Amino acid sequence: MKLCLCAMLFFIVLQSTYSLGQGDVVPQEYQIKARYLLNIPLFTEMPPQLKKDTSYTVCLIGDTPLESVLEAFRGTLINNRPLTLQKIEDLSQMGSCQMLFIGSSERHRLQALLPEAQRRGILTISDMRDFARSGGMVSLQTVNNKVTFDLNLSAANKASITFSTHLLKLARDIIK
Repeated sequence: MKLCLCAMLFFIVLQSTYSLGQGDVVPQEYQIKARYLLNIPLFTEMPPQLKKDTSYTVCLIGDTPLESVLEAFRGTLINNRPLTLQKIEDLSQMGSCQMLFIGSSERHRLQALLPEAQRRGILTISDMRDFARSGGMVSLQTVNNKVTFDLNLSAANKASITFSTHLLKLARDIIK
């Protein structure tokens, strides 16, 4: 019960309205999206083979301002493992990833990236439009100046990944 309340409070704070200040080096939107990336794994059950790694590796492919934001969180514990970041260029570099953030610049490669990540049991997240409907697992969306998310249960299930009921309740849309 206590975890449920903490989870709901955290996501309510995340979903608060942000402003896109012109002078921001990285818009606050990406600060919020980074927090989602760091907290979604806490409410996600990953395949057993990915739990054996000593670190929790978030891989990034494509161009995204999230890379510089996430650098500040390197070493933060996620599921009792220190966060590491890895910028990758192709499928062969996904070996150590538990999560793969796919930048919008990689839309043309989704048909190759998503099945490979799914086969390896890697959680896929992006902020590109219709990502969850295109076969990704978590789609970060900005709606009415609020960051929210959609979940694709079918894609997650194929990768042996399950989302907690707490996360499901907070999703804007659930694709089955």
